Amino acid sequence: MRIGFIVVMLAIAAPPVARADEPVGYVEGTRLLARYHCNACHTIDEPRAGPALRAIARRYASDPNASGELEAAMRNGSSGAWGASAMAAVDVPAADLTPLIEWILSLR
Repeated sequence: MRIGFIVVMLAIAAPPVARADEPVGYVEGTRLLARYHCNACHTIDEPRAGPALRAIARRYASDPNASGELEAAMRNGSSGAWGASAMAAVDVPAADLTPLIEWILSLR
C-alpha cells in the first residue's frame, strides 16, 4: 500500500513531458537555435550573415518538401539560395534537427 502511494505521488509530481507530435514552442526553438549556434548567422526577424528565420519560413510555406530541403541544407551546407553567402554544414542530431526545422517553419 505504501509503495503504491509513493508511485502515485511521484506520478502526480512529475513534470509534464511533451508528446512527440506536439509542436515546438518558442522557448524550445530559441534554445535549439542557441545550442547549435544558428544565432551566429540567423535571427528571427532580421537578416544577418544568413536570412531571417521568418523569411525562410515564408519562402518554404507552400513547399511540401520544405522539411527535407532544409534538413539537406543544414546537414550538407548550401550556397546560392539566399545570395552570395554560403552556409556551412551543421552537425545537429536528428532528435533536435527535426524539431528545430519544424519550429523554423512555424515562424511564418
